Amino acid sequence: MTPEPRYVAYVRTADRPGSLTALAEVVSGRGLSVDSLASGDVEDGTAVVIVSFTASPRLARLVERTLDRLAVASSVTVLPADDPAVRASGIVEAPGLPFRPPADAAVTWSRDSDAQPLLLIGQLLEVEKVMRAARTAGITAASYALLPPPRHPGILAV
Repeated sequence: MTPEPRYVAYVRTADRPGSLTALAEVVSGRGLSVDSLASGDVEDGTAVVIVSFTASPRLARLVERTLDRLAVASSVTVLPADDPAVRASGIVEAPGLPFRPPADAAVTWSRDSDAQPLLLIGQLLEVEKVMRAARTAGITAASYALLPPPRHPGILAV
């Protein structure tokens, strides 16, 4: 059985009590699990909330339409997790270990020395590849965060 695809929803939402709960309920109310939920900086009373989830393409479209109808949402964009516009940043803290991203990971990274954390940015699946490699190497201090969408047509304007 082929696993269902992952999606990332970018929702511009009002900064008021209950907004995050309303978004999470749309996803969980359809029997889906929220893989991650994050909110960005609040500006002019609104914020971009990023919700990732796994669903069939049909169910992902339903989630997008339902999110778009919420009173707290002013705009919604749902993209497949493998879309080049879905980007993440990450950090790997491995003091004294010579960890580097795998050669096939298409990420931009920097690290001044093995005593410093490794910082990286790239497409979500590529960043996740680096996180898996870090954990395989025994590094437990590795994490990433989804980034707000870039500013271009077809993607939620931030």
